[in-house]
Amino acid sequence: MRRHLTAFAAIALAGGMLLTPGGANAAAAAPTTAHVAAPLSPLKLTAYYPRRVYAGDTITYTLKARNAGDWATDIAYVGGYAPRQARKVRITGPSGSICEADGREVGCLLDTLKPGRSVTIKVKVWLRSSARGTATAEFASASIDVPAGGLDTLDIHGIDVGTDLKYVRVKTRIL
Repeated sequence: MRRHLTAFAAIALAGGMLLTPGGANAAAAAPTTAHVAAPLSPLKLTAYYPRRVYAGDTITYTLKARNAGDWATDIAYVGGYAPRQARKVRITGPSGSICEADGREVGCLLDTLKPGRSVTIKVKVWLRSSARGTATAEFASASIDVPAGGLDTLDIHGIDVGTDLKYVRVKTRIL
């Protein structure tokens, strides 16, 4: 949303530079590199989990996503994979969020997250009674910028996810 005004100003400035006459003996321009803008709303993902658990018990992962940027997020996403020893998985998010678990995969779409604010998501995993070793879960968060005009239902190519993916890998020892 906020980038459209900047892009419009840059186009106007570039157009004005094209109409300016160049010098007769102008030197060759130095090569320029494109700089990618930093994400507008980086999220900081923190996971709280037990270090040890018995086979057949449950593991509750508490995921806290905080907006560490200067702008509000349009949409925030938190998702990942539960351990392979999981028998059943449930995800619970704040009101107004859309959360879903499918097999070992979990995901939660969150509404606008203002700067400095945080949300808490809980992932509860029931382990198999035959589980052994280490239960490894992976979670990630992403800040998604929606263009100013909005999106059509089927137009997912207009979404700018950028490179603001934060990964967290957690390991719980199964006793």
